[in-house]
Amino acid sequence: MAELAALLALALAAGRAAALPGGPQAATERSELDPNVLRIDEPRHLGTRLDPGLLLRDSEGRTFRLGDLFGKPLVLVLSYYSCDGVCPTIARNLERTLEGVERFRPGQDFRVLTVSFDRHDTPERARAFLARSRARTTPGWTVAVLADPGDIRRLTDAVGYRYFWSVQDRMFVHPNAYVVLSPEGRIVRYLYGLRIGPRDLELALIDANWDRITESGRVLDIVAGVCFSYSYADGRYVLNYPLFAGMGALALGIGLVAFSFLVYRRRRHGRVGHA
Repeated sequence: MAELAALLALALAAGRAAALPGGPQAATERSELDPNVLRIDEPRHLGTRLDPGLLLRDSEGRTFRLGDLFGKPLVLVLSYYSCDGVCPTIARNLERTLEGVERFRPGQDFRVLTVSFDRHDTPERARAFLARSRARTTPGWTVAVLADPGDIRRLTDAVGYRYFWSVQDRMFVHPNAYVVLSPEGRIVRYLYGLRIGPRDLELALIDANWDRITESGRVLDIVAGVCFSYSYADGRYVLNYPLFAGMGALALGIGLVAFSFLVYRRRRHGRVGHA
């Protein structure tokens, strides 16, 4: 993916200094960055249910459980609040994406949660991050930190989210992905930050809420969910070309059968008339 490759190139150019004990000098013998550090093993983690008991604190210092946000689809964004580059950009892109979503309304139909993976972040830093974004005016969008920094690994490991600290550049290198959860808190889809649009998010929310959508008979959403499929290579939704190809072949086959039957009937009637 383009964003992953760009971050990987940045990491390699940044002195290849991962967060190893003793600083960059100690990392001389292990300076090669594992390319897998930024790759999310999606098939392995899809379907994983996140721990609803994880305690978080929002930008006002209020404590809540992750499970308190379940019950509706949830868009989870992992960031760190001292970032002045990619993380605010990802937040702004999500803001623009939310503005274009027509089928679902944030707060009413789904929620958004930004959580920091930096153990040094605090509710105060989360509040400063809010001030730089429009999350504070978007219903259903919470910006938070984990109450116990020891739970950061529990959350990131469950999501398959790997990252490292570049000592030379004093920045985290990490995937830029939105994680879409079902109302039960299970991972349904990964969308990659700078490439998605409103349609991608709507389709991911349809996937997340599929059981309820099919039960309520929301025909437009059912059709959209069938006509588009998620592309792991592109990190977004694309038209379900095999479906259309199959439908086209089926329609052609039915047409040929109908045409053959019509020709047969005409020939038969012609023979009867001559008789």
